[in-house]
Amino acid sequence: MITPGLMDNYSRYMDSLFDEKELLFVDTVWQQFFGKPAHGGSKTVYSPYSEVVDIDIKRAAGEPLAAMIHRGTNSRPLNLQQNTVLDQWTSFSRVFPLCEEMGDITASQINKRVFGEDPYAAFDTATRTRILAREHHMEHIRRYIRLFEALAGSAILTGQHPSLTGNTNTDNWYDFRRNSNLIITPAVPWDAVGADILGDIDAGIDSLRQIGKVKPNFIMFGGSVCDVFLNDTKIKEFADIKGYSLVRAGSEMFTLPSNLQELVAAGADAIGRLTTPRGRTLYILTYDGVYTDTAGVYQNYMPVDMVLMGFYGARCDRYFGPPERLPIVSADIQLYQDMFGMNLNTPVMPANIKGGSIVTPQMFYNDAYRSNDAKKISIRTQCAPIFATTQTDAFLTMTSVLTPVS
Repeated sequence: MITPGLMDNYSRYMDSLFDEKELLFVDTVWQQFFGKPAHGGSKTVYSPYSEVVDIDIKRAAGEPLAAMIHRGTNSRPLNLQQNTVLDQWTSFSRVFPLCEEMGDITASQINKRVFGEDPYAAFDTATRTRILAREHHMEHIRRYIRLFEALAGSAILTGQHPSLTGNTNTDNWYDFRRNSNLIITPAVPWDAVGADILGDIDAGIDSLRQIGKVKPNFIMFGGSVCDVFLNDTKIKEFADIKGYSLVRAGSEMFTLPSNLQELVAAGADAIGRLTTPRGRTLYILTYDGVYTDTAGVYQNYMPVDMVLMGFYGARCDRYFGPPERLPIVSADIQLYQDMFGMNLNTPVMPANIKGGSIVTPQMFYNDAYRSNDAKKISIRTQCAPIFATTQTDAFLTMTSVLTPVS
């Protein structure tokens, strides 16, 4: 047993300190689909003064050919009504959700040493207050970014996402009307005898082309599905055909298009390229990002038994609504500055956010207020996010791809 040395300035000087939270990367793969103007004019809408948002979703009316007619006649039908069928569209008016994170700093707490404080050069209470406020603030933002990722993932995978935490009543969900034929289950699980993985993928591409009017450019496997896919006999056979490049896995075997690199930078893994038996090419991605639910159990942003196919470039908009508090006045701004040394109108973003430029300070509303007895100050962060898959039929989800575990 080694006896600790005497406490001195050298052995206890806290120059470098370790905080595991500062090293945790926050993934933003699903959020990369939203709010990018290059994706069909996708928008990020900040709406700080209205609690209702109007979302218009439009679907193309098939892909008919123009009419060829006899000269001297016209193509107008006998009932004299216009014969061109225009696109169908739907407008949704929805109330923004409200998300709120709170953190308290007490008078008793700021009389104690904080993490990283040198025992021989104690901080004053104002400095400790600012250090604790920063920790609360950074944790609030990290939690919101994880929430954004879960909501965006739900919208991409299912065409809807909840408005209340833990609520399974779909009346309280934002539904962007994904066509039901784009959420399917393979007739034969991919890990069962008789599975036709490549046939299912080609059929999915057909559905996206016919219903969604898009040409998909990626396929994403849940972790367990990826293992089954790479070990499938037919897939291996396609990969082994000399002179062809039908299935290629491994970073040295394919070149990922530059636009899909955004997903990799945000936390996804690009593992290969697939050309189907019918000659359609998709890039293969996986995503193993996780979060903990309200019970503290780890959950995957991409469920391990799902497959997602789609067009990265489809229009997906995001909306951020108002806070719920009385208007900010000069006294609020001064209190925040005096107590925490931070600008109330310019939240500081945490480090280690993958694809972090997708997150902006305008998404968040920060404030603080003192208790009546001046023994506590509460830090509050609010947000009101909606992630709308406006071009919702540009994605196809395969659920229960593997045999259910009994």
